Amino acid sequence: MERNVLDFIAKLLQPSLRDWVENYVHHRSTLGPLIVEFDPTTACNMSCPECISGLLLNQGQIALERALALIDEFHRCGVRGIIFIGGGEPLAYKGMPVPILRCREHGIAVGLTTNGTLIRRYIPVLAECVSWTRFSVDAATQETFSIFRQSNIPESFKRVTNNISALANAKRGLMGYSFLLIERLGSGGDSVTNTHEMLKAAQLARELGCDYFEVKPAVDMHHNLIPFSSSIRESLAEQWSQMKYLNVDTFRVIAPRSFSQLLTGTSPNQPKNYTRCPSLEMRTLVTPKGIYPCPYNRGREETKLGDIDVPFDSFWSSEQRSRRVADINPSTDCPFFCVRHEMNLLLLTLAQAYDGGVNLLPYMVYTETDDVFV
Repeated sequence: MERNVLDFIAKLLQPSLRDWVENYVHHRSTLGPLIVEFDPTTACNMSCPECISGLLLNQGQIALERALALIDEFHRCGVRGIIFIGGGEPLAYKGMPVPILRCREHGIAVGLTTNGTLIRRYIPVLAECVSWTRFSVDAATQETFSIFRQSNIPESFKRVTNNISALANAKRGLMGYSFLLIERLGSGGDSVTNTHEMLKAAQLARELGCDYFEVKPAVDMHHNLIPFSSSIRESLAEQWSQMKYLNVDTFRVIAPRSFSQLLTGTSPNQPKNYTRCPSLEMRTLVTPKGIYPCPYNRGREETKLGDIDVPFDSFWSSEQRSRRVADINPSTDCPFFCVRHEMNLLLLTLAQAYDGGVNLLPYMVYTETDDVFV
């Protein structure tokens, strides 16, 4: 596997996006986003205590007719990829897999984030139509899975791992095993954690046929990193050093930059010295409750950009959206670690140079990456 799913700079500098980058640098706006993160439903068949969207679950879905119309409207805007995510569990949406098939009709690439419990009935469609599937598992055993991925599903961990293996045997796209690092503190000062299973989970991911294993630090409701005790940090560092031996041509262990920050126990925040977020022109989040700038703002009424009953192409070009996006100031509103921070810095540097009379675009070295999910 040559691609790193977290290398957003390489993805941004792929030849197929040259026109988009040039349009942003020259005009600070775009005809439409490249990516839409799409929550078709808020329903979920699990009740994970650490779910950052826990207060937003089971509050409705987008009617199938409107969901399909939205996908048509995304297509008219030039959207190249749709990520079915949540919110809730995307495969709990009653209209599945029709929206995925509609994306395929338009030539829109599809990504899927799922808890893995419901995929069995959809494996033929997922194998044929989905560019990548990421399973949120957070465990390597049934015991730990039952603590952090709670549900009424019998032998839930076995069901998920069997489903991962089944899709691995049929898939064409990439497949990842996501592991959120969690420590739950008890009232008496004791704690329950899944961190001791990180290495074991990575080994299992490779055995099941995944293409990558992703470590993700847990965050609070404001997306700030949740620090760990020194003993857990030491355990994670030791496991991480052993995990590098799992890397082969067909499998990679990956982590965001915030993981290194977590291991050092330094600041849980990521200062930003810019006041405009270029990524808001690149991607957006569409949910049953409305349209939001990004997943970090899911459900936050004060950052809501618009409603889904307005044609999306009309919404994107509206003055209302432009005003709401301009009101978002990363230097004050986004102190947390953002995976698109480095990409923002690059775009802002290119734009600032262009405004100063220096066009750096002809000198950029474009990569051979072919991945629309920037």
